[in-house]
Amino acid sequence: MKRSLLILATILTYFTVHAQEESSIFKQGVKGCYSDYYIEFYNRGADLPTDGEYEVVISVIMDGQSDCYLGKATIQNGQLSNPVYIQKTDGSYQPMSRMFKALDPEWVAARDEASIRQVSDGMSTLFYTVDRHWIRLFFPSLIAGQSMANKKAPPAKEMLKSNN
Repeated sequence: MKRSLLILATILTYFTVHAQEESSIFKQGVKGCYSDYYIEFYNRGADLPTDGEYEVVISVIMDGQSDCYLGKATIQNGQLSNPVYIQKTDGSYQPMSRMFKALDPEWVAARDEASIRQVSDGMSTLFYTVDRHWIRLFFPSLIAGQSMANKKAPPAKEMLKSNN
């Protein structure tokens, strides 16, 4: 029983921290490409990745501004593996670690290794670096078909009118 409660508490903590990070990013009013990519991937969903190399969009957020770059990443055993590459204007690729310092140790310590490397809904975890960048990878080849918004209900008077 205690073990089950501990596991449940760990899962709830993970989702609470993840939701707080996402909420924090949106509360900042991020300008640039991040919100468009995130909303589209969130609304459409995506397939789970299989092992292999993928073209990715690398979204980098700092001080409320986001920029997106092309890159490539590898999935091994269903999880994101290092290194992740960013594409240069000449078409070559360079490891992202040359541009961005390591992940923030406190951020890493608050997570388990498996959750850091997960890809869900075609998106990586929202990473936090020691140089205060938030980074997320989007996997365009995994995204589902057309975006489907939720259909709104008609007004109550119209929906609930009697058939007299």
